[in-house]
Formats: sequence, structure tokens, C-alpha cells
Amino acid sequence: MSAGRREKIPDTEVLRRASGGLALQGIYRTSRAGDVLATREQLLRVPEGFQLSGPEQGSVLERREFSSSAAESTFTKSMEQLGYSMSVSAKFAFLGINLGVGVDHSSSSQSQDTHQSHSEQSYFCTTKFQYIPLASCYFQRHQLRLSDAALRELQDMEQILGVTGKEDNSTIVKMCERFFSRFGSHINQGPLHFGGIFWWKASTEGFRAEQWEEVKRQTTEALNSFVRKSYGDLLGSAAGDLDVSISISQASVRGRARESSHSAIQLYMANTGGPADTTSLPQWKTGLVSDNTTWCVIDRGFELIPVWDVILCNHRGDFESVGQMSRALRDVYKVLTNESIGTIFGEELGSAVQEARDFMEIVKAWEVTVDERKLLRLIKTSW
Repeated sequence: MSAGRREKIPDTEVLRRASGGLALQGIYRTSRAGDVLATREQLLRVPEGFQLSGPEQGSVLERREFSSSAAESTFTKSMEQLGYSMSVSAKFAFLGINLGVGVDHSSSSQSQDTHQSHSEQSYFCTTKFQYIPLASCYFQRHQLRLSDAALRELQDMEQILGVTGKEDNSTIVKMCERFFSRFGSHINQGPLHFGGIFWWKASTEGFRAEQWEEVKRQTTEALNSFVRKSYGDLLGSAAGDLDVSISISQASVRGRARESSHSAIQLYMANTGGPADTTSLPQWKTGLVSDNTTWCVIDRGFELIPVWDVILCNHRGDFESVGQMSRALRDVYKVLTNESIGTIFGEELGSAVQEARDFMEIVKAWEVTVDERKLLRLIKTSW
């Protein structure tokens, strides 16, 4: 019944609700998968006058194969937290992000990984997913303003910074580290996409290495049959004479319990977004299109902007010395992550230009009289 329900909420509410407000959360950009894939608190306010536009991507049907449950789990988490573009693209390397466990894309890499992992139980999984974007947005730099909680955290940090006068003392480092852990270091500028993903999965484990090719063939056949039958009778025979068990989950791809069997092929169906009480792809898609309360964030794009740039651009009136606050965040981030800043996104250049503009505005307001404090500030800025 819910597949035919039509409900529409304002675009601002879609932004707040979709995937628990994921579009407004930051990302802690490091080379560690645990940092990149972790859920953060809300970093951004909803931009004034926010509106969604049509999708910049089309619907896609893709298949992925995995020779370890760890690789499959990491891919699923990446799709949920980062979205389609980052999860399926090699551009991860340019972002300095290392997920640790790779995604298998070809039969040769799967076979090699399986034969090399004798210490682990043999495992093969193949999954198909229908990716359906229905709306998109792109955050312009001037629209980005920090949430009240994030801003308060930074203002508290500035108070300590003002007392100590040092940007590299242990207290400031710990406060910056806590901020990045709570809110992230970067903002996903987009383009972000909203919609849903329909998943089918077939997996098996506990087979011998010499059975690899036959297991792969049977599991792939079972999945293809399962996908075809999602348009009709899902509970019919999904793979002929194969030993198949079927599990239908409508809650989420994440957090499913899986039964173990040495001979059975386990089949699963799940959805990200869309109505929760339909087991057919056409009905699910109808419900997704007609009810934007069911939409999820399915892609967060590639473009990242650092928090210290947002402070310089849009929060100059919220700090006593916005340049010092931005510089402290940037420098501590570099120490904590050992990541290069400025090379990829022009962060360092943008910050330097903005700092210079801020300082010139202050100089313009100075009186002509010579003041020792002004001279000291000029010397400090030049360093």
C-alpha cells in the first residue's frame, strides 16, 4: 500500500531527514578507513533558500564481486556513508583515502585473493544494485555555515587559544582532535544526490579452493535468477536445483544477520530508501518516486572543502581572530593526519588569500599614529 502513497515534504526537510541528515555531516578526511566511514555530528546548517534540483546522474545497474566478507562489508559501508561516486571510482587515490580492504572488480583478482587467503574461510559474494538518483544539490561556498554546536566548540577553542597564544600547545591539539572526531575536517560540497538503491546479493562460503570456478558460476546464476524474479514471484525457485536459502530484508543493507552454510547459496534483498513493505522492484521504485520522505543520500560527490576555509569565508564575525583560528585548525589537522593540505583542493592558497584580505581590512581601520602593538602585529603576521 505504501508503494502507491504520495507524500511530499519541503526540500529543506529532505536535507535534514535523508539518511539521518548525512548531507549536513562532515567527513574526517584521513588515510584511515575508520575515520572516513564513521558517522559524525551535524557540521552544517541548512543553507538559506535551499532548493533541490534535478539529478545530474542517471539510473545505473551495477554488479560487484567479493572474495572476502571484509571487502564486501567495507564496500557496503562506503556506499552508505560516502555514496556511489567515491565507492565505485578509483578517485579515492587522489583524495588520499585508503579503505584498507579493496573491492574486487574482476574474476582474476577474486581468484588470486581467495587462493592467497588460506587462513580465512573461503568466501564468495556477488551483488547487484539498482542506483536511482531523483534529485541533487551542490553547496556553494558562500552558503556554508557551521552548525551552532560546531561553532560553539570552535569559539571555546579560541578562548583557550587567546589565553595561551600558541597554536601548537597540547590543549589546542586535543581540542582540535576532538572537533574533527565529532564533526569532521571537511564538508562534502557535492554534487549530492538523493534517491534510493535496491540491492540483491548471493553469497556462499566454506568451499575448497579447487571448487572456486564452479562456486562462482553457480552463485552468479542464482543471483541473476533472483534479480529476474524480483519483478515477479520472489519466493519461487531462484536457482533451479541449487541449494538456495532466501532472506528478504527491507530495513537496510547494513546490520543484517547472515546464516552460515557450507553448501547453500544465501540470497538477500534489501533497499536503501524507498518504501519498506514491498518486495518487488517496480513497486519499490514507484513508492520511491512518489514519496520523498523515503529518500536517502546515495551520493555525496567528490568535492571537499575544509572547515578552516568555511571559517575564513563565512564566519569572520564570529571570532576575534578568524585567521588565527583557521590556521590553528589547519596546522593541527596536518599534524594529526600527516595529510598534505592545499595540493588537491587549493586549501592553503585560499586560506592565505583570505587571511591577507582580513588583515588588510584591519589595517585600513587603524589610525595613522604609530602604535607598538600594531608594529608587533605586523611582525607576527609577516612570519
